[in-house]
Amino acid sequence: MIVRQQGGLTEFIPSPREKRDGVIRDNALELMANLDARLQRIEMELDLPSEEAAAFTEIMKRIQQEETETRRINRKLLDSGVSHTERI
Repeated sequence: MIVRQQGGLTEFIPSPREKRDGVIRDNALELMANLDARLQRIEMELDLPSEEAAAFTEIMKRIQQEETETRRINRKLLDSGVSHTERI
């Protein structure tokens, strides 16, 4: 995190690495869901047991719900005036 102070404000700026990590994090869930769907089709076609796939699907649902809730909370904080810049 890059911290920049100017006047009475402190600004927290994500570093390039943090930005890259954010992009990866944002897309990783979609990539995993896509891979899961493809594997489920293969497992179904080959008539393989589906317990593991079903368990993974439930985990993915929970992760997506948590991510949705986190985005909702972040949006609510930003809308209420809380942001990455704070007054000292």
